[in-house]
Amino acid sequence: MPHAERSPDDLRRRLGDWAKRRLARLGGVEIGAIIAAQGGASSETWLIDALVGPDHRPAHWVLRIEPRGHQVYQDPSVARQYRVIEVLAGESGLSIPTPIAQEDDPDILGAPFFLMARAPGVAPPNDYHREGLLATATRAEREAMWAQGIALMARLHRLDPAPFAFLAPPGIAPGVDGVAQELVRWDRYRGWAAIPHLPLYDHARRWLEDHRPAPRPPGFAWGDARPPNLLFADGRCTAPLDWETASLGGAETDLGWWLFYDRMICEAAGVPRLDGIGDAERTVALWEAEAGRKAQAMEWHIVFAGYRFALVSERARALAIAAGRLPPEACGAANPAVQLLGELIPG
Repeated sequence: MPHAERSPDDLRRRLGDWAKRRLARLGGVEIGAIIAAQGGASSETWLIDALVGPDHRPAHWVLRIEPRGHQVYQDPSVARQYRVIEVLAGESGLSIPTPIAQEDDPDILGAPFFLMARAPGVAPPNDYHREGLLATATRAEREAMWAQGIALMARLHRLDPAPFAFLAPPGIAPGVDGVAQELVRWDRYRGWAAIPHLPLYDHARRWLEDHRPAPRPPGFAWGDARPPNLLFADGRCTAPLDWETASLGGAETDLGWWLFYDRMICEAAGVPRLDGIGDAERTVALWEAEAGRKAQAMEWHIVFAGYRFALVSERARALAIAAGRLPPEACGAANPAVQLLGELIPG
């Protein structure tokens, strides 16, 4: 349920009862302040303060509850997200919030959920070229944060994909070409999402099929690789966030997503690029230096990112229209992602 429909007091009581059973290993848990997290339109997220153990050590957690009803993604499984976090937390050299526990029983909070430690820091807003952390930083600070984000993304891409085999779409072997896996996933999503039809989607999908890059082995992909899903504290990147669309699609699916999003909120929106935030050419060069190889088929991957982003944003806007938060004309040609996708497809 949305934040507005859930009482923090009821949530505290239910979570406290559950913690007595599931978190007994911590030596006692007392749930304190509970605050609805800002952003995160695709899921229900709460910030939890607690006292843990016989000495009442302060703990700061994030509670993520699987969406019911307001569902942007076809399969928003928190169990899958938690498995991704568990695998990542076991990797050296990665700053990942510690996973605490995951619960499948929907009777506890109305849907499955998980708890993880809360990393320190602030994330840039969605419109980061206009306002927020990056906009108020100095050029040198901005450039350093941007480079850290690209370096972290490249580090994720160097991971062995074998422990992430569970991310393969149902019915698809995890060893299948990563791009093929993602095309299957997003074809299924388009059929499920029930968004208003536009000829542009058919045109984009045909272009993607006609220009599909040569098969490559699957590789771990973050899924929603964007600066707003990075936390920074004192100029240091403290954690990547949001694993709902993590996949075996490979590195370029992330890099294309990062570049499409940045272009959509900057050049395509007529917003001046902040000094220190690299354009597409500089961003790809930095990623290549960190990854130790050349990026492949980036024109294709940027179009593919635009296709995916348009579908997801149309679904989110359709839900907002149904809830009365956006006017009916907000979908289709009024959607910046749809507009940019149409500009990107050659011919």
